[in-house]
Amino acid sequence: KAHPVTMYYKARNGENYELNLIDTPGHVDFSYEVSRSLSACEGALLIIDAAQGVEAQTVANVHLAMKINLAIIPVINKIDLPHADVPQTKIQLEDILAIPGDTAIPASAKEGIGIEEILEAIVERIPPPKPTGAPSMQALCFDSLFDTYKGVVTHVRVFNGELKAGMQVKLLHSGKSVEVKEVGSFNPKPYVRPKLEVGET
Repeated sequence: KAHPVTMYYKARNGENYELNLIDTPGHVDFSYEVSRSLSACEGALLIIDAAQGVEAQTVANVHLAMKINLAIIPVINKIDLPHADVPQTKIQLEDILAIPGDTAIPASAKEGIGIEEILEAIVERIPPPKPTGAPSMQALCFDSLFDTYKGVVTHVRVFNGELKAGMQVKLLHSGKSVEVKEVGSFNPKPYVRPKLEVGET
């Protein structure tokens, strides 16, 4: 399942960046979902388990990303595990995927190691979105879900133009035109819970 989210990051250069991220399933059975998500992006984080190395589904997904010329940032995760083998994982990166091992970022999500380096690499290595220059609005649907109250909620990446409520949009696959009822984004909204009172859990 693809889980999109928008986050804001202030880089070391002092600039504020909006990062739109899509977490894709890594299993090879979800290659169609992964290919749609990759088509909506300018770059990809290649997360490799330091204890397991490069797996079969990793190879398949990297080929999908390379086919559409995405910037790829390799990340070697779980380096905190006692049986992690970072040097061997870098060798596999070079031998199997033809990606230079010295470009990989060692990280541990559990320990918080390498997180800032990953965010800096996204800012430095992945190009910003560019309009296509087409006269019409262009967008790609990469995921959808059904909401009991709102109906079909579609996750889209806008490549050109503007998407707003009230617009009539033509779907190229079916040829049908639909009305956009509501437009939102994946901005995280932090929630601060009031302090617990006596007797509450």
